[in-house]
Order: sequence, then C-alpha cells, then structure tokens
Amino acid sequence: MADQFKADHEHILANYNFKPGTLVLICNTHIEKELNHKSKPQFFGPMVVVTHTARGSYVIANLDGAVLKACITQFRIYLYHQ
Repeated sequence: MADQFKADHEHILANYNFKPGTLVLICNTHIEKELNHKSKPQFFGPMVVVTHTARGSYVIANLDGAVLKACITQFRIYLYHQ
C-alpha cells in the first residue's frame, strides 16, 4: 500500500535532505493569518544550510555568514533555483 502511494505520488513528494552549503528560501509562515498577507514577502532568502539537526530541523545562515538564532523546520524550507 505504501509503495503504491509512493509510486503514484512520486512527482509530488519532496526530498527534504538538504546538504550543508545548499542555497534555500525560507517560507514566511507568520503572515498567513494577517489580512494584508498578499502585500508582504512570501519568502526570505536566499540563505545557506549550515547543518541538519537530529530532530529534523535545519540551522540556516545568511549569505554573509550570520547564523539565525532559531532552527527552521523542514516544511518551511524550499530549494533556491538560480
């Protein structure tokens, strides 16, 4: 059953295994419930993946090397296409 689901939805399922040094965008989920969310930025970035923690979140840094205080969860990170 799980193999069939995986085969049927292979084009939709995302791979969240970003390697250190990968450029990513951070989804701005804090604006979703605001009334004027359409006029605010949807993503922050590009940023660089520093490491992947044991609990599944990522340590992210700006391009200038400044590391963000909080770890970012997997569902907020998108691959940056140049």
